[in-house]
Amino acid sequence: MNAFVPLKSQAGRSSAMGAIRLSLCCAAMVAGLAAIPARPAYADETNGFGSRFKAFREMMANKRENDALKVSEEDLGAHSQNVVQDSYGGRDMILYVPSRLPPPGQRGMVVALHGGGGNAQFVKDHLKMDGVAEKYGFIVAYLNGTDASARLPDKMKAWNAGNGCCGEPYKNKVDDVGYITGAVHFLVRKYGVNPHRIYGIGHSNGAMMTERLMCETGLYQSAISLAGSLMEEMDFCPAARGKTILAIHGMEDANVPPDGGKGSKGVTNIAYKSEANSQSMFEHSGGKYMIVWLQGTDHSLEHIAATIQKTEGISLAEKTARFFGLAPQQ
Repeated sequence: MNAFVPLKSQAGRSSAMGAIRLSLCCAAMVAGLAAIPARPAYADETNGFGSRFKAFREMMANKRENDALKVSEEDLGAHSQNVVQDSYGGRDMILYVPSRLPPPGQRGMVVALHGGGGNAQFVKDHLKMDGVAEKYGFIVAYLNGTDASARLPDKMKAWNAGNGCCGEPYKNKVDDVGYITGAVHFLVRKYGVNPHRIYGIGHSNGAMMTERLMCETGLYQSAISLAGSLMEEMDFCPAARGKTILAIHGMEDANVPPDGGKGSKGVTNIAYKSEANSQSMFEHSGGKYMIVWLQGTDHSLEHIAATIQKTEGISLAEKTARFFGLAPQQ
């Protein structure tokens, strides 16, 4: 086992961004909101804007519930002084750099991607990885996509995961594969990360983006996909051979249905790919795609984490660290 050496931490900025903690952080909201007409017709809540507006209200209710469930990272063992603000390519990012790390060149890193309508702060607050990173000595990088829609606050971001998803990043053909690859290489150099110890996790639109990266690049050794699927239209995943994706999906997910198709919640008209399609594609390409089905669980990141805690007796963050080999198996 590598000896740990202290790393000088940097003071993070305050959590004022926490007010943006939108549980709308799901791929199933962004593209539809971009298409909201200037003078909506509210009378019909079963078609068009009416149904999207109703879904928007439901998402706001989920936001309030998620905020109520939020637990301080300090209570989970993290230290606020170890939160580092950084940037690459004109986008801000948030890192958690623990008090003690292996020597430079041996350090592990988890890259976490938010869902559509969310941002780096949101996924940091609700994934709750920092305490586990402090415990086991690895870095967590929370990246930001680009603006989800010109009609939404600029704190609401999305990724171009392909095949219609999601929002302005897809419409504008944003090269998020190139951006994330460049950002990770930047962090490897700056923070002494071992390029063979980089792992990815994402929720919803961020899960779809993570799977796209696993399909198209050799950036990650393995990845966890939460409530997402591989959206990109491809016949083969050139980077899949020898790699593993752990897909965790709630059986009651009405935003991104596990069996694919359009969700009954959310505000998009995207026909999502199924988990079965993702598994077939990835495994046909020489990779391994393991699916964990969560009974009675919807799209919410908080609800996914709660089900993992209830059924397995460990936090989602702990499960993540063990799966990536960053924490001892027990």
